[in-house]
Amino acid sequence: MSIDNDVLSELRRGYDQLTNSQKRIAEAIVADPEFVAFATVDKLASRLEVSPSTIVRFAYRVGLEGYQDLQERIRQRVRSQMRHNASAEDPSAIIEHLGESTYANSIRRDIENVNRTVLDLSTETLDLTVRLLSQARRIHVVGYLASDGLATFTALVLSRLHSDTVLLRNDGMLAPTLFELSGDDVLLVFSFPPYALHTLKVVEAVRERGAKIIAITDSVISPVAQHADIVLPSHVSGMTTQNSLVAPLVVVNAIVNAFAASTPEVANRYREVMQSMSAWEAFVLRDEQES
Repeated sequence: MSIDNDVLSELRRGYDQLTNSQKRIAEAIVADPEFVAFATVDKLASRLEVSPSTIVRFAYRVGLEGYQDLQERIRQRVRSQMRHNASAEDPSAIIEHLGESTYANSIRRDIENVNRTVLDLSTETLDLTVRLLSQARRIHVVGYLASDGLATFTALVLSRLHSDTVLLRNDGMLAPTLFELSGDDVLLVFSFPPYALHTLKVVEAVRERGAKIIAITDSVISPVAQHADIVLPSHVSGMTTQNSLVAPLVVVNAIVNAFAASTPEVANRYREVMQSMSAWEAFVLRDEQES
């Protein structure tokens, strides 16, 4: 495999030909080219937990003349992006190259939703959210219809951080699960217009059981917000009839990242869960011993 000046495009095309260690290096180049462009080989090796010689061999493997040659190719790419995004503080400049297309208008709306959502957040509310989640006996997550994907993703990532996380489904197990709720539990609920009726019924049942409710919804006066202890407003105005769920996902990521960093125990649980999943060969990429 050879590499021309567009390093990232070439890496993508030749990715399947690389070993696992080489794939980790390629992923670092794609994810953080600025760091790779200016880091020493030792610093990059330390970040990736590989040997410096592995990185040098990678450079030769992709047809370059060593690590310095690899860095220079990446620097060219980084400089080009910096020039292109010189006015990136203006959101419209980021999508300027897409013109007045529907794609540009859709992305512009998502950027606006995220900006408005962030302005409505406070550190105090986010801290309280993370504290309730970390202290909960059990975390329940619910979101129906279009919010189902958000709820499923959130339950998945929280289950790696909290020992008892439950995704509520509209099935025969729902009623017994709700019956077992107590004041030590927390419900994280997603609800956006036109608001799923079943979601509201679950929230009302949870309120009767005395559990805490955290609502990620479009308004502090939405149907579920009126029953919630904490409301995290997320703007979801879409380009057409469907909601845009980009901003709620930004909120979820902020909460999950803060939760993961909240205590050493949470971080250790995440590490052990991921190691177990790797041992079960759940992933394409697995840890390997450097030779």
